[in-house]
Amino acid sequence: MRRSLVVVVGVIVIACSVVPLAQAPAPRPVDLLIGMWKQNLEKSTYMPGPPPPKGSGAVRQYAAGDDGAIVAITININSQALPSLGAISAANYDGKEYAQHTLATLASSLGSHVGPRIDRTISYTPTDMYTVEIVQKQDGEIVSRSTRTISRDGKTLTERITSTQGKPVTNVLVFEKQ
Repeated sequence: MRRSLVVVVGVIVIACSVVPLAQAPAPRPVDLLIGMWKQNLEKSTYMPGPPPPKGSGAVRQYAAGDDGAIVAITININSQALPSLGAISAANYDGKEYAQHTLATLASSLGSHVGPRIDRTISYTPTDMYTVEIVQKQDGEIVSRSTRTISRDGKTLTERITSTQGKPVTNVLVFEKQ
């Protein structure tokens, strides 16, 4: 009798400790994405290659916008450790197209006296909690498709990019959360 009471109490204790865990909200993909990411050039691959020069790479910063959008800034670092703007955008993860600017399109848009001209767009379509499909267009034509996946522990971001401009290029970029 005493042994079965101990077993019943043990089961109740385990059940009571598991129920709150099951009810805790899972992290949203944006929560995992928000922050600064630095490229690990040694883990990244470039096909057909060659890889960028040693000491170069990219840094990305993602921040939550007021309306649920994600602001994404990519800074490229050359082999002399000098930064340059790669791209900047603010987009919701809903599959719709949003303006994306490179240094050239941003200069053109900001310099326009008529109004901003949007030549480049980006869209994000989540496929699961850790993965998003990304399509980039220039002048209405798809220039790249990519799949970005964040590791379950939220420490590694891997983006597989297939460029459709010129010769086919498939790069796998690996970033580590800073």
